[in-house]
Amino acid sequence: MAAIKVMVVDDSPFSRTILTDILTEGGYEVVGEAESLESLVETYSQCRPDVVTMDIAMPDADGFECTNVLRLHDPAAKIILVSSMKDEETEAEARRIGVMGYVQKPVEAESLLRVVERVVSPDTLYQDLETWGIDMFKEALTQSITRMTKTTATISEEGQGAQISSRGLTVVIGISGQYPGTMILDLPMEQAEKMAEVILRRPAKKSDEVVAMLAEFANVVGGVACSLINKKDKQYKLRVSPPSVFYGTPTEVVSPNLPVRSLIADTDFGRIRLSVGFKKGSVLWM
Repeated sequence: MAAIKVMVVDDSPFSRTILTDILTEGGYEVVGEAESLESLVETYSQCRPDVVTMDIAMPDADGFECTNVLRLHDPAAKIILVSSMKDEETEAEARRIGVMGYVQKPVEAESLLRVVERVVSPDTLYQDLETWGIDMFKEALTQSITRMTKTTATISEEGQGAQISSRGLTVVIGISGQYPGTMILDLPMEQAEKMAEVILRRPAKKSDEVVAMLAEFANVVGGVACSLINKKDKQYKLRVSPPSVFYGTPTEVVSPNLPVRSLIADTDFGRIRLSVGFKKGSVLWM
């Protein structure tokens, strides 16, 4: 089996030497080095590494900016931050932009090698979630429609994408846990009004009741789906956050770093779209 290829990005020649020695002795092949944003993409394109170690504090652009540039060039790039900086703010930003591991300097060889190994190993837990997670949301959507409206629905999968056309009333729910994610529920306001009338058994008195109804409905769907996934494997530890509701003029909902899969539910009161996506987040923080 060919050695795993690593690229080292750090403005310090001494740090690059230390990291290269650790990685080489650990059985990895260091195929390229970069000291700044200027040479980052060109070097990456030439050496095509399996994983990149990235310093944070660099002169022309920090490690976060370099990570964003590299992930725009190659969304599949696997990046590990290796830096003396490590606090709640830097960790949160690293997770937000999709960094897969974080090792604090001074680097201990065992810690660095463990993180690299985890990053390049197949993530079967995530692959399972990608395979059957949408089925859990389909079941949760079906259950919630039946229980809350006493009607049935026909549900089909629409496909995958990063952009969703909102039709008027949209609820966004964040998902935390082993793999952070987002669930988006969307339908036109007039259909939401019909749905609210079915659930309330009377017309909604004002638009606030319709908005509150859909927010609660989305919260139930997300909670049930996460519970079903957690029952499959306790390692997921998924939880839903409070819903955010957007309504008014139809808009485009764009999630460039989080492609979503969408379900379409055809109901007695109209069509509901539910979209959900997860990202790997961090693999190991040391």
